[in-house]
Amino acid sequence: MRSLPRRAPRSTRTARLLVALALVFASAVATTVGPAAKPAHAAASITGAGSTWSQIAVDQWRADVASQGLAVNYQGVGSTSGRVFYYQDQIDFAVSEIPFQKEVRDSAGNVIYYDEVSRAAHRPYAYMPIVAGGTSFMYHLDINGKRVTSLNLSGDAVAKIFTGVIKFWDDPAVTATNPSLALPHLAVRPVIRSDGSGTTAQFTAYMAAKATGVWTAFCSRVGINLNPCPSTSLYPAFDGAIAQQYSDGVAGYVSSSYANGAITYVEYGYAKQRGYPVANLQNQSGYFVQPVPAAVSLALKSATFNPDGTQSLLGVYNAADRRAYPMSSYSYMIVPTATVAPFNADKGATLGRFILYFVCAGQQKAEQLGYAPLPPNLVQNAFSAEQKIPGAPAPPALNDCHNPTIDGTYDPPEPIAVAPPTKAAATGTGGGPTGAGDPLAAAGTTDTAAAGTTDELASADSSTDPNGQIVSNLASVALPQGGPSVPILFATVAALAALCVVFGPPAIALWRRRRRPASP
Repeated sequence: MRSLPRRAPRSTRTARLLVALALVFASAVATTVGPAAKPAHAAASITGAGSTWSQIAVDQWRADVASQGLAVNYQGVGSTSGRVFYYQDQIDFAVSEIPFQKEVRDSAGNVIYYDEVSRAAHRPYAYMPIVAGGTSFMYHLDINGKRVTSLNLSGDAVAKIFTGVIKFWDDPAVTATNPSLALPHLAVRPVIRSDGSGTTAQFTAYMAAKATGVWTAFCSRVGINLNPCPSTSLYPAFDGAIAQQYSDGVAGYVSSSYANGAITYVEYGYAKQRGYPVANLQNQSGYFVQPVPAAVSLALKSATFNPDGTQSLLGVYNAADRRAYPMSSYSYMIVPTATVAPFNADKGATLGRFILYFVCAGQQKAEQLGYAPLPPNLVQNAFSAEQKIPGAPAPPALNDCHNPTIDGTYDPPEPIAVAPPTKAAATGTGGGPTGAGDPLAAAGTTDTAAAGTTDELASADSSTDPNGQIVSNLASVALPQGGPSVPILFATVAALAALCVVFGPPAIALWRRRRRPASP
C-alpha cells in the first residue's frame, strides 16, 4: 500500500501561513506605493541665481518647501551675475537688489557696450519683492581688549569712511556721535565688495541721495567724472580699502581675529550669524537706530513703486518715524511672464507655489534670519507679479496670507532709537550716548535723488566671451526631498518580517538540535 504523505508539523504550517499573510501584505503595499514611491505628478524643479544679500532667506525657504515636493535650486553668485544668467536663458528666475540696467558702467564710469534691458527683452519679466532688510555696517573695534558694541554713525560719517575721507576712528565726525567712547587713533579699514553686488548698489544709492556732495567728490577723485555721481554695483577701489568677494567674504574678513578697525556694509543677517555688532545709523529724525526687523518694516511702509514695478526708496531714506532704519530696502525676484525656454508652465506652477509660501508663511522666519517681514504693501505687490507667471496658482486674499505683518502675529520689541548726544559724556567702551534734547538734522548734504544709471560688472567667477556676454556653466544643487514615506516603511518592515518567519523556525530548530545532549 502506498503510504500517505506525511503531514507537516503544526509549527511549520503556522510559519507557512504567516509567510503567506506577510507576502500578501507586502504585495498590497507595493502595489499602492509603486516601485519608487513617486507622486503621480511630480512638481517640476526650478533653478535661480543672484543675490548673496538675500541668500540666507532663500536657502531657508527652499529647504522648507522641499518637504512639499518642490525642488528649488539657488546659486548665490551676486545680483549682477544673476541678471546676466536670466537673460542668457540659464535660469528660471533671478534675485537682485537692482533691476536690469539700460546703461552698464564699469568701476571707472565707462559705459560697457552691452545693454541689459535690450538683452532681457526676449524673456518678458516682472519684478516682485522677496526679501526685506537693512544694509548694516558690521564692524570690529576693540579698545584695550574690549569689544565696542554701541557705535553710533551718521550718514555723513559712513559716506566719508567709505570714500577714504575718514581714516582714523578718532576722527571728529565719529567722536561727535560717540562721546561715551574713548576712540583710539586706530586706522579705519573699510571693506568693500570686489564683485558686482546689489548690496553695493543699495549702499551707493543711499549715498547718492543723502550724501551727494561726498559721493560725487569721491567719484571725481577716482576718475568717474559724472555729476551728480550715480549709484554703482561695482565699488571703485581706493587707497586703504580692502576688497572681498560676496557678502560672506566681507563679513568673514571683518570677523577675523586680525581685523581690528575693520568695517563693512553687509546684510544684517551675516553680522548676526557671526555674533558681531553693527553700527546704530542716524535717521531723518536724528535718532540712532539698529537695522532690526521692526525698524526696517517701519521704514519700508514709506516705499513706493515706479510704473515698471521697481522700488522708489527716497521716502524710506527720509522716513520721519524716529524708530525707522534709514538704509532699509528689499530685493527683487525677477520672474518670467512668458513661456520662453528654459521656462514653461509646469515650472511656473512650482515657482508660484514657492512665491506664495515665502511672501506669506515663510516671512514668519524672516526675523530669526536677520531680515524683516514684508509689510502688506510689498506683499500685495508680490501677489500682482505672481499672477503674471504662466501656470502659477492664484494668490489668496491678502487677509488669508499668514505673513506676520498681516495676520497680527508680528509683535516685535519696540526699536530702540537713541537720541543724539547734546554734550560729552564719560569716556569708556560701554553704552552709547544717553543725553536728551532736540533731534539733530539728518546727516547728508541733500535730499535730492541723484540721476543716472547703475555701474555693472559680472562677479569675479564668471568669464566674458568676445561678444561681451558673461558666460558661466551654472551648477544646479538639488535639495533632498525628505525621508522615506510611511507606506515604504510598512513595506520594508513586512518584508523583514517575512524573512524572519521563513528562516527563523529552521534556524531555531537547528540550534536546539545542536544544543541537545547526545543519547547515551
